[in-house]
Amino acid sequence: MRIREAYAIKDRIKLIIFLLFILIWMIFLAVNISDNTQEMKQATIERLLKTAMEPVGSTMYIWGGGWNGEDSGAGSTATQIGLSPSWEAFANQQDENYDFRDHRFEREMGLDCSGYVGWVIYNIFETASGRPGYVTTSTDMAESLAKRGWGEVMRNPKEFLPGDIVSMEGHVWICLGTCEDGSVILVHSSPPGVSVSATKQESIAVRYATEYMKNYHNQWQEKYPNRCVPLSYLENVSVFRWNSKVMKDAKEFQEKSGEEIMILLSSGM
Repeated sequence: MRIREAYAIKDRIKLIIFLLFILIWMIFLAVNISDNTQEMKQATIERLLKTAMEPVGSTMYIWGGGWNGEDSGAGSTATQIGLSPSWEAFANQQDENYDFRDHRFEREMGLDCSGYVGWVIYNIFETASGRPGYVTTSTDMAESLAKRGWGEVMRNPKEFLPGDIVSMEGHVWICLGTCEDGSVILVHSSPPGVSVSATKQESIAVRYATEYMKNYHNQWQEKYPNRCVPLSYLENVSVFRWNSKVMKDAKEFQEKSGEEIMILLSSGM
């Protein structure tokens, strides 16, 4: 009888340990699900745009920057929270003659276009470094975001709205808004680096982009003064537009003009 009782007690202890393990595992899963839900609730277009401005004027364009060594997805710099100190340190060493072709695949030193957009998206959704990232080819970036159920993709839309992620052949950029004259303000990583740019020479958008860079990144503006991109940025493009389920302020911000967005971003500096 004593032997049977001893075995029974051991079985009960094993059962209790097993149940405790299951309970701890369930708590762990619940906490992680709660964290992920909270991160999604916190995502806003306002936060997207403000985060997109953080590397502006301090991060050079690096071919392969933000990618892993296999060029199959996000690398460590695109899955980190906050700016990498190496970006600004490298940028400070460059002059007006910077040529990105001399620094191909120096991945830790800056970001290419999709590495930059991937970093921005990571920083609005994630709260810890080292999780799976969002970097994909620039041409496919809009489609890849739509496949996550975060919004829809449009081909060659009539208008470009704040927060739109715009994929074109070989490039991807973030729209800051459209101005009264139809010119578009955008932020992207394109040689020489991450900066605010705009369409149409002598347009309202170019004026706002230039003023912003002069006021907040004057050394960059002096070295790299061109703020205008070709109109081809608005042609043959796939535009990803956020839905209000993911971005709770989507409707509010998508109704704002480029002028209003630039005033908002300037007031937040």
